[in-house]
Formats: sequence, structure tokens, C-alpha cells
Amino acid sequence: MNVTELKCNDYQLIELRGDFDAAAVSMHKEKFEHYSDCDAKGIVFDMSNVSFLDSSGIGAMVFLFKRLRSENRDLKIIGLSGQPKRLIQLLRIDQTIATFDDLKSFLVIH
Repeated sequence: MNVTELKCNDYQLIELRGDFDAAAVSMHKEKFEHYSDCDAKGIVFDMSNVSFLDSSGIGAMVFLFKRLRSENRDLKIIGLSGQPKRLIQLLRIDQTIATFDDLKSFLVIH
């Protein structure tokens, strides 16, 4: 998985590309821990280029969500489609973590 970081308004935008699985989480563990330390209002995961998501990827998102929430900050997800979207919906994560179709729809609200 490739990761690109951008600043977008008061949020840190994290573009993810590839599979968000155990190997990716292990490879990027330090980055995920660093995201909760940034001074942004919250984190936005752009998953429009993520084709596969497994329980390790879910775990990393939930871990980050809990850390951010304890600091009164947000985690948002944009661009879900295919298998990642189905898994997020099946686990009802989209009822806790706000999801948006794309960056434009996120920016309209934020």
C-alpha cells in the first residue's frame, strides 16, 4: 500500500493506494501512530484507490478513531467502493465513522 499525506482545510488527508491489509498495516504502523499526534482537527482517509480491506486494516482505522475521539478530533473516510465499502457497511463502521462519496462531498460540509 502506498500512502500520501496532504493538508486539506483543518484536516490531514491520507491517500491510501493498494491493499489495506495486515502487511500494509505492519509496514505503515509508525505512520498510523504518528497520525494521532498531528495538530489537525482530524484525519480523512481517502480510500478511493483501495481495492481490498481486511480485519487488520479495520483494526488500524478503529484504533486511530478511538485515539482521535479521546482528543475530541475526527476520523472520516472518503471514496469507499467495492469490497472495502461492503465490509465497512457489513460491520456497520459507517454508522460510527462518517463516510463520504468523494473529497468534494466532504469539503461541502467541512
